Amino acid sequence: MKVHARIVALIAAGMLAGCGGGGLAPEFENYPELADEDPLVRTDAVRRLGDARAAEALPALIKLLEDPDEEVRVTVVGALAEIGDVSAVEPVAAAHKDAQHTVRLQVAMSLGKLRDPRAIQALETLLYDPDDTVRIAAARSLGQIATEDSLKVLVDLALIDENELVRGHVLDIIGKMDAKEQIPRVEDALLSESNDVRAHAARALGQLGDNSSVPVLVEALSDSYYKVRSLSAHSLADLAPGDEEALSAMQARLEEEDNELTRVDIAWSLARGGDRSRLDVIRSSLSRALDDYARAEAARALGDVGAQEDIRLLERALNDKAGLVQREASQALKKLKEA
Repeated sequence: MKVHARIVALIAAGMLAGCGGGGLAPEFENYPELADEDPLVRTDAVRRLGDARAAEALPALIKLLEDPDEEVRVTVVGALAEIGDVSAVEPVAAAHKDAQHTVRLQVAMSLGKLRDPRAIQALETLLYDPDDTVRIAAARSLGQIATEDSLKVLVDLALIDENELVRGHVLDIIGKMDAKEQIPRVEDALLSESNDVRAHAARALGQLGDNSSVPVLVEALSDSYYKVRSLSAHSLADLAPGDEEALSAMQARLEEEDNELTRVDIAWSLARGGDRSRLDVIRSSLSRALDDYARAEAARALGDVGAQEDIRLLERALNDKAGLVQREASQALKKLKEA
């Protein structure tokens, strides 16, 4: 408390140069540095108030959310989160419309620290921000709020978003939450008319971590879209390694699968699930598959489930005509050699 008092006193007694003689807004009377003409002075004053957890400065800091300087606004949002008073939630949330992505990013992060459900609507908007870093920060904050409503917002995005990077972060966040109540919604999405929604649903079920979804994923191995079949196999390996029903279903699907990429994914998933009998599919695909992505996937798979005997195969793949395959082979070699 003594440190707090000293800091506030220093701010109140700070140099008033540049503050002018026209008087201060009522909110700034005790904090004249917040009204200084120099944005660096204002920024420093805001930062010190945040560090001091100066709750009594909330009205002044909230007023400063309208500051014309971007760095000042960013610092104000962060300071309000550090102070931690939930009365700041709505003003901070309103700043999600700021034109500067740095401010929106700070809003996305700060609302998570405040952990108040009133922030969900603003965070949902930020989930669809043009800037990926803002989107990911908003997703993390929704995970921190951790209510049924925030989880529903995250699941909705996981099912429809086309950005693989963002979707991956969202799935990781969902996987750390108690999401069992959302599983029926995700399973129902496997019946969607949209290929992409079904594929996203198949992957999400693996992240949700409930093996009650094994039967619907087994059924999805027969989906008309190859990505659904691939991702269903991976999710089965995640949820039920060693499960005889899952392994048998993947073996049966592999026998009739004609998509090169999906053949690799099913063989990879079998190995991850404890059945390494079809590694030959991965090995032959690395050199013989016509699809560049299938050869690259084979390299990735060998980096995960391969053996020392696969090093020579991967070394040859370093000369593949496709740069993607070369890169994946290089990464796989590094993993095997370090194992």
